[in-house]
Amino acid sequence: TPAFFAIAGLSIILLWRKLMFFELLIGFLFVLILSDTINYTTDFAKVFKNVYIVALTAIAVIERKRFPKLNRLYLYFLPFIAISLIGLAASPIPILSAQKTLSYILLIFVVPQFLVKSFEDKGPDTFRDLLMFAGFMILAGFALELVEPGYTYQRGGRYRGVFGNPNGLGIFTSLVIALVYIVRDFFPKLFSKNDLRWIVIPAIISLILAGSRTSIIAVIIFFLFTRIYRISPLLGFLAFMGTAIAAELVAANIVSIIQALGLSEFFRVETLEEGSGRQVAWNLAWSVIQENLWFGRGFAFDEWLMAKNQDYLNDLGHQGGVHNTYLQIWLNTGVFGLILFLRAIFLNVIKGASHSRLAFPFLWLIMFSILPESWLAASLNPFSILFFIGLTLLSDPYFYQAEIEKSESETESAPAL
Repeated sequence: TPAFFAIAGLSIILLWRKLMFFELLIGFLFVLILSDTINYTTDFAKVFKNVYIVALTAIAVIERKRFPKLNRLYLYFLPFIAISLIGLAASPIPILSAQKTLSYILLIFVVPQFLVKSFEDKGPDTFRDLLMFAGFMILAGFALELVEPGYTYQRGGRYRGVFGNPNGLGIFTSLVIALVYIVRDFFPKLFSKNDLRWIVIPAIISLILAGSRTSIIAVIIFFLFTRIYRISPLLGFLAFMGTAIAAELVAANIVSIIQALGLSEFFRVETLEEGSGRQVAWNLAWSVIQENLWFGRGFAFDEWLMAKNQDYLNDLGHQGGVHNTYLQIWLNTGVFGLILFLRAIFLNVIKGASHSRLAFPFLWLIMFSILPESWLAASLNPFSILFFIGLTLLSDPYFYQAEIEKSESETESAPAL
């Protein structure tokens, strides 16, 4: 660990001196992926990611003049952050809560700035290289299985690749697949057919092997609504409303539907019937929310709550956290915090919807993905960074204006017919 801190810290300084801002962003994503693995040899990444985000913030502030116009994504989240800071006063773990709040603030500020700066330096290749790297990390899981057979599978036979668990791999691959098609929508000539094959096919195979029900359905939702929104945004909205209304009926009969389709083993019906332990955590979270409906008790309050009731939860078959982003944010920041958080996301997606019809399909993928998982309520993981990369691409006019200007320039320089 000391050796890694020295090498990684020196690497950050050298990359900064060479003004390699894109490589700094990729390095951050790599460290976050390492922090999500279960191998003890990468435990250093769980600590170093905190150092890394602070270093990136310092670089962004010091090199302010080298960066393009300040990305304004963080402004949309300021009301949410303000509510989060108010919750610190009632936190049972104020120091940890303050650290978690700060890391979320820094992530929302740093990632868009480095993405815009990378785009200024490299152009659309920024997104191609970033997604090729993400695809490489997915392929690394297959390579690791060849080197150490059985390591990439957890008990029960579910594939997890280089990630800590199959659901983590499912979330990562679903986000990568969505981002590939969003980037391709903005920059149609960026990916060759071989590029797409090397990223999308391994991602889909990994998604299936992981058996992550939520991520598989989220990807299906993304592709389904992508087609509908391409026909008509109004039709897409009506289809979403119809789907939301029908969701309760489907959820009530999901076990019967899966059994009728003959997919009981793949979707692990027995865990659906038992609620996979999540229902226990949700009931506890909801009962605590009733005691303090409007305001939360700060970031990491959910961790404190789950740890305090660990024996009770274990007896009922639950291990882990809240497993629901909506409930976790509600616990930590209250109903006002949840509303302001969703407001910030919706406003940025609406901005993106005027330039890409994949904006709302991306939103629906995210909204479904965070229903049984709480990854978006945390900052320093390999999933939230991809989400904010996608949100920045959709909402910042710097990206689509560059493509429009390029198209206009090519048109003007084309020979007259």
